[in-house]
Amino acid sequence: MAHRWARPLTLVAAAGLLSLPFAIPAQAATALDVQANSPQVAGGPTSDSTAVFPVNKQNEPTIAVNPVDSRYLISGSNDEQEQPPCGPGPVRGADAAADDCSFFPGVGTSGVYTSSDGGRTWTNRGLLDDQPGWKSSDWVSDGDPVISYGPKPDGRGGFGYAHGARAYYSTLASYKPGHSPYPPNKYPEAQAVSYSDDNGLTWSAPVISTVKNNPDDFNDKEWVTVDATPGSPHFGRVYVTWTQFRSIGGAPSPVMVTVSGDGGLTFSAPQQLSPASDNTVQGRQGSQPAVGPDGTVYVVWEESGEQVVATSADGGTSWSRPVTAGPVADIQDPIPGANFRTDSFASIAADPRTGSTTVWLAWVNRTADGGRVVVTHSADRGRTWAPPTTVSTAAEGYAFFQGLDVAPDGRVDVAYQGLTAKDPTTYGTGNAVINTWYTGKADGGSWTTPIRTSSAPSDPAASAQNNLARQFWGDYSTLVSTDDHAWFIDTDSRHGAGCPAVDAFQHQVEGTALAQEDDDAAGDTTAAEGPAAPAPSLDCPRQFGNTDAYVSVITP
Repeated sequence: MAHRWARPLTLVAAAGLLSLPFAIPAQAATALDVQANSPQVAGGPTSDSTAVFPVNKQNEPTIAVNPVDSRYLISGSNDEQEQPPCGPGPVRGADAAADDCSFFPGVGTSGVYTSSDGGRTWTNRGLLDDQPGWKSSDWVSDGDPVISYGPKPDGRGGFGYAHGARAYYSTLASYKPGHSPYPPNKYPEAQAVSYSDDNGLTWSAPVISTVKNNPDDFNDKEWVTVDATPGSPHFGRVYVTWTQFRSIGGAPSPVMVTVSGDGGLTFSAPQQLSPASDNTVQGRQGSQPAVGPDGTVYVVWEESGEQVVATSADGGTSWSRPVTAGPVADIQDPIPGANFRTDSFASIAADPRTGSTTVWLAWVNRTADGGRVVVTHSADRGRTWAPPTTVSTAAEGYAFFQGLDVAPDGRVDVAYQGLTAKDPTTYGTGNAVINTWYTGKADGGSWTTPIRTSSAPSDPAASAQNNLARQFWGDYSTLVSTDDHAWFIDTDSRHGAGCPAVDAFQHQVEGTALAQEDDDAAGDTTAAEGPAAPAPSLDCPRQFGNTDAYVSVITP
């Protein structure tokens, strides 16, 4: 199976930072910049050059490192490698509209990629849906992937690392066509968890971690983590959080949590972490859990202009009231100069050192001249929080989609993407570029000068929603750390190409209902009122829409 080899990169320090409290590293860091979903279509060595939209579309990537052997990593993304191309064909039918690039019913979108050499090279393993347990189930994967490692069950009711580690993959899931017990106009969105004991080569059948008896529920933005510390009283427990939209209109929208104590075979009844009433600004979204070395569970989410954190000291049985960790000034949606949706969801990680009670948060706040990554921490198990510190600068552009982790030695790693635009009052092919950046803080030290980890820029106009009405970059990036490395995975369009016909269409439909559709709800644009959409196979370069999952392997 072909690989796209990593490109060595000496990281470039951003200029113009003298007024900010950063320390310059003693020597330049180094990194590898490598495509995780290579080849784009599993089993197709030439697919990097032949895949067309939306088959060539990957975003919202996730990454995890084996805690026993860091040579092994697993990543995933929203991956449309098995979706049919746009327009008429053997799957969509001879009568399909030329601009129909919609998600095809029953085709999964949760991809799996593995590395056995510390992230230097990757293999595309296809979709979760290609696994026997998924094929024989009632469910199809719907993306929003998150992967986390923990210990394996020891066969005696406990957990341990004696026989390696177990990886958990959480994803949105819906019933396959013909398998739902509900009427055709009801489409409940559930969440599923699969596990792998061989570093991502094979995966278990999906276990649904949400309640399945309400056809109006739309469960969204799930996140999974594992209590991975042997000394914890809840070692091995798996925690999944999400927002539960309880009606077609979205409200109410509480943050929920469920727990598994048997290695992902079963999950507890979901609990509410927040009120159900929707008296918030823009609802509650972006929940993410983390576990400290003493077993304390932390869950962060955004609501009413704040990042809030709830905690559990008893393995998820009971939870504190949420505490405000810091203010949120949501970044612009879209970022000036581009046309993809954005958010200010937080990343969270606990200091894993024995005895530590510290937990860290990072998110992006809007400022007068762009978006800036801010970081805060609590040293008392989330009860009180330090004032946020800004760790990115104007030199990297408008920051968005950060990732954060804490290494076993206490180093805090943060990476993010930054957009710069020629003309922030418009958008389209060639107007903006996106690069990836890293900064870190050793225990007791200062934040390092941000350094670029992407070896080539990306044009956001090379991306698109399936209905073509907006660009599309997903909703998040992720980062994991060891003492020796940090791995940041993000969406990348360096191999893509913009399409002037799509640019023009997006300007025509800007602000309409079509442009506000979620990407997973996007369908045939000819059914909507307004101008007809272009046909990518006829009106665009073959590389149009090509977004990949790229990993920066950083040596701090």
